[in-house]
Amino acid sequence: MGKTGNKLYFAYGSNMDEEQMRHRCPDGATVGTARLPGYRFIINSRGVATVVPDGSSAVHGILWRITAECEASLDRYEGVEWGTYTKETLGVEAEDGQVIEALVYVAGDSEPGEGSDGYMERIAAAAGRQGLPAAYIEELKSWIRGRGTPLSQGGNLCLER
Repeated sequence: MGKTGNKLYFAYGSNMDEEQMRHRCPDGATVGTARLPGYRFIINSRGVATVVPDGSSAVHGILWRITAECEASLDRYEGVEWGTYTKETLGVEAEDGQVIEALVYVAGDSEPGEGSDGYMERIAAAAGRQGLPAAYIEELKSWIRGRGTPLSQGGNLCLER
């Protein structure tokens, strides 16, 4: 990797995957795991991951240090120009408990939906590789197509499927 930027970016979906981020943001560097309190992970009606306000929940993810070039690349991939995602600066809790401001992409569509085949599997696998909490990974897996209603939507996850 080349230069490393100073902006922090919180990834909670497919950008938790280091291989994907090497293509999208070659100068980015992982800082560690983090959590976004007061939000809940969903797949929206457009089939993409997003976060929605929920005072009783927290979204787990990866904190990246990115350059301006990385941010511009992520803006393109996340469809900022077309309104698929907006950019917000939110307080995330780092591994050491410190609350820091980070860039978070939030989809404009907050209606629950389903992701494409393989999408949630990739997100859950990346979460596992990054060492996110097992219970949170199970919640992510509950969004996999054909597994019933996601846990965060009041469903019961059948772990034997």
